[in-house]
Amino acid sequence: MHTDNLFGDSVQCTVLAIGQEYPLPAYGCPKGLEKNSIHVWSARYRDLECHFRILSGVISRQEQETASTFRKSADAKKYVIRRGIVRSILAHYTRLTPEMIAIITGKNGKPELDPPDGYADLSFNLSHTSEMVLIGVTKKRRIGVDLVKMDPSYRFQDIAEYLLTAAEKAFLKRSEPAQRYQVFFRIWAAKEAVIKATGGTMALMKTIDLSEIIEDILFYPEYSMNYLDTPPPFFLWQFTSGSGHLGAIVVDAGREP
Repeated sequence: MHTDNLFGDSVQCTVLAIGQEYPLPAYGCPKGLEKNSIHVWSARYRDLECHFRILSGVISRQEQETASTFRKSADAKKYVIRRGIVRSILAHYTRLTPEMIAIITGKNGKPELDPPDGYADLSFNLSHTSEMVLIGVTKKRRIGVDLVKMDPSYRFQDIAEYLLTAAEKAFLKRSEPAQRYQVFFRIWAAKEAVIKATGGTMALMKTIDLSEIIEDILFYPEYSMNYLDTPPPFFLWQFTSGSGHLGAIVVDAGREP
């Protein structure tokens, strides 16, 4: 499988580093993970459709069976593309082919590499919308990513009232009405990424408080690193992509490689 060509024309990679102010450009497909670095891969389904035959050939039999359960063929196709590209990216960091990658379901449905395969220090997480896929990869740290489409017409008020902390709701009310949906989605994506990193449940939404860094993640440059003083602590990055997408990446701040 010619993964270099696949990545080169269809998938983008950004390299983040803990303690570094700005992201590093990624030329081609970076294979090695340096200490304290995070590789953030993103792609649009429409750019991957031409590789469907290749990607469908690397997924497992169980994944093929899961794809067959989708009621809509378009959703099944996106699932196959998503799982195929995840396998291809993970194979890029190992000596395995995409077909040989063993992905298991961990705590609360979090996908993980099967530790006995010898790559227990490699961590990854993925998220997707109807248009895009986001995959984060790092070493020896828990990682969580979330991808959302910031829809101005989305009725978020009831969800915000139920899941945001008192301080976050107060900040939301002080915000300009036209910006409130962006504030909500930035808080939501960051919290969701933390939940996915820990393998926690939605109950964490009510305990994670981002009120002290909301202004930072709203107004600082894209990919600026923030520190979440949560139990446990995390480093957080956020960025926007085309068509109103917002990505959030968190990695464990308490674990040193």
